[in-house]
Amino acid sequence: MNIRPPTRPQSFLRAIVRQSQFQCRREHTAPKDWKLLKSPSWQNQSKKEVFDKYGVPGFLEQKVFHETYQKYIEHLASRLNEFVAGTADEGASADDLHKRYAHVASKAALYNHAAMAIHTQFFFEGLAHAPASAIPRVPGINTKKAIETHFDSLDQLRSEFLETADSLFGNGFVWLMLLRDGGGLGILATYNAGSPWPGAAPRRDHRDMANIDARQLADELQDPRRSTAGSYSNGVSQGTAGSFGDFSANRVRFFEGHLDAEPLLCVNLWQHQWIPDFGLFGRKDYLTAWWDTIDWGVVENRLSLAGPVNDSRLRPSQYEPLMNRFQQDRPVV
Repeated sequence: MNIRPPTRPQSFLRAIVRQSQFQCRREHTAPKDWKLLKSPSWQNQSKKEVFDKYGVPGFLEQKVFHETYQKYIEHLASRLNEFVAGTADEGASADDLHKRYAHVASKAALYNHAAMAIHTQFFFEGLAHAPASAIPRVPGINTKKAIETHFDSLDQLRSEFLETADSLFGNGFVWLMLLRDGGGLGILATYNAGSPWPGAAPRRDHRDMANIDARQLADELQDPRRSTAGSYSNGVSQGTAGSFGDFSANRVRFFEGHLDAEPLLCVNLWQHQWIPDFGLFGRKDYLTAWWDTIDWGVVENRLSLAGPVNDSRLRPSQYEPLMNRFQQDRPVV
């Protein structure tokens, strides 16, 4: 009686051929310096040099900075290059990848790693690299005016910001945002690797799914032409070019619920960032120390680049609904 082997020899051969082809493709297409290509660059290189040598003065020890920035960014960059090796995205930066794949479910892991690299860089660049005696911890002229217009005072902003940060359950970031539509400042919390940048087309769900008819939703999913939500697929002609093409700067505006805002400042609330120096139950102390280490000069520059701020006061009733409905809770894979 002949017994058929569980696996044909040809199966092993095909597997070996595929593996060798993949290895050759990576060897011939990999950039010379993968980590350098995907690692975000510093606006102020001298700041990084201080952090490398001494840590963040009055905030984080040198070994903590080395672990949570240097080694972490290198890890993210290495993973990104593994994801894109041999593809058309091989030469793309972390910022490009994070914007390009914010809404592509099959690229969730790639997006998460790219977004974390960008967010981590943004967080550390907002920290002062000199003691308060050398760099006063006070906002610049335009930042101070914007804060007083929309939060009454710096103390009020501090109270609201730190309260929001301390209330965030789990990992994430809390951001100070410039809202372009209303021209005011607002506080935004994002979970995990959720992005606040408009280029990443963040979600803001305006519909209560508990009140959505299941049959109607199923019909919309099967036939997008039936959708009444004004989704991206209905708002943009696919494959077009020009000002409103699929890859244009205006593309993001066609995602439903798009929040047109720009981040000015953020605090990192991932546990790996605050536990080493402040302990498992030291998040409040971490937040207090972070606030006292803000580089307000960086915030002033970001504000000037983002555009003018509306002098009229933006009431909480105007910006809070926008922030509360803004959701970006993509899990890190």
